[in-house]
Amino acid sequence: MSPETESEVRHLPVARTRAPITPYQLASGTSPDEARRFVAVVSAERTVMGALKCERRGFTSSEFVAKVVNYSDEALSCSLTGWTERGLTSVAPGHFWMNPQSVAQIPIRASLRLPYPLRTISLNMQNSSMRASAEADVPTPPALRAATALALIGAFLLAGATGWQSLRPKIDAYTMPAQVVAGDRATASYAIAGIGAARYDVTADGVRIASGNLAGATGSFSFITLKHAAVYHVVLSVIGPLGAAHRELLASGVPLARSDSVSIEAFQPDPSVVQSGEPIDVRYIADAQSGTVTLFDATGIPLQRAAYRAAGSSTLTAPPVDVPTQYRVELLVTRGSKTSRASAGLLVLPKPNADDGDPTAPAGLLLARQVFRIEPPYVISGATFAVRLLAHPLNLRLTFEDDLGTHIASQSVSATTSLVRFQAPQVVQDRSYVVVASFSNGKADQVLLQPVVIHARLGPARP
Repeated sequence: MSPETESEVRHLPVARTRAPITPYQLASGTSPDEARRFVAVVSAERTVMGALKCERRGFTSSEFVAKVVNYSDEALSCSLTGWTERGLTSVAPGHFWMNPQSVAQIPIRASLRLPYPLRTISLNMQNSSMRASAEADVPTPPALRAATALALIGAFLLAGATGWQSLRPKIDAYTMPAQVVAGDRATASYAIAGIGAARYDVTADGVRIASGNLAGATGSFSFITLKHAAVYHVVLSVIGPLGAAHRELLASGVPLARSDSVSIEAFQPDPSVVQSGEPIDVRYIADAQSGTVTLFDATGIPLQRAAYRAAGSSTLTAPPVDVPTQYRVELLVTRGSKTSRASAGLLVLPKPNADDGDPTAPAGLLLARQVFRIEPPYVISGATFAVRLLAHPLNLRLTFEDDLGTHIASQSVSATTSLVRFQAPQVVQDRSYVVVASFSNGKADQVLLQPVVIHARLGPARP
């Protein structure tokens, strides 16, 4: 098994159990050989699990799949990040939420384009009781591995002229704090020299909790400490054809003193654009004892309230409106005598009138609303909107055009596709566009048009 596909199961924090969690439980429906390719993380309560696996290696990108299992009773905040030579960066789709008692599988494309290719990908998960990360190395493309082999041959020839001593693996510097906070991220920095592959391994209580390959002569790596006090053995190794170098650092984990202050780490109404009468799931992560979620109108008058729940989610209902209307959702939480609050905007759209048929439509022809619909119906400048397929006629193709008929984007639709996404253009004032569906109804070709109004933003665009 190559280093790129070596599998690991990391327990963060580590818990003593009768039977260990294996990658097979995270990769349901896959063969044992494929399951071993997962890099996985499991919470101490074994209710939250996450895994990363490289599906395909390419020259300019590698395709990964992330699997998240949330068997807890809380909403789970998840994000995908990666490390390049410039540091930490977000990896699409970025941040997302997992409902309680749910499972998700997310495709990921890791860019290897120069000058800053992705080195590692991390799946980060957090709720009010745990925080965990799974990290996987991005495989080096075969062409780059061949270039590395040629570079090694050249290095050997150079060693014959300049001396092999300078090419032996050596650790020039290796530091990290002697004390780290329990349940937090700890970071170590290093500087190495010579020819060889660098790797780090972290163990605590006799169990390996983190490991990975390192790129570059200088840099740093991080790992999540356990939630209880422990001693960490952090080993840096550089192994090459001319020898090896190892160095070990010890760090003590100390619990973070708990105060009576209250903090809100995440807060978001989902969805943020909703139709009248539909439910609004307000998700949050807060270290609080009690609180309320309140819906305010534009004048500050409270319209609805829901109690704060330790599970991290409360439900409101979108009020009835005749025109698109802005509202504000506020979370107020307390712990002891301390309070904290956070708020977010909400756009409520009028509910479309039901229309069961069109008596003027010729017999045998489909209507646009029978084939697809636009989600959300109120599209904002620069945002992504979706076309949901309600039927799959033969040779269906969707095209996004402006009001002058200029092509913007198009996509052929298979019988298994249920959702097609388009990017709305940036506009400074409301402008009409159109989604065109062309297909065969079995007797003749048919073209359907669905107007789409792109609305200008009321405030500055998000970065």
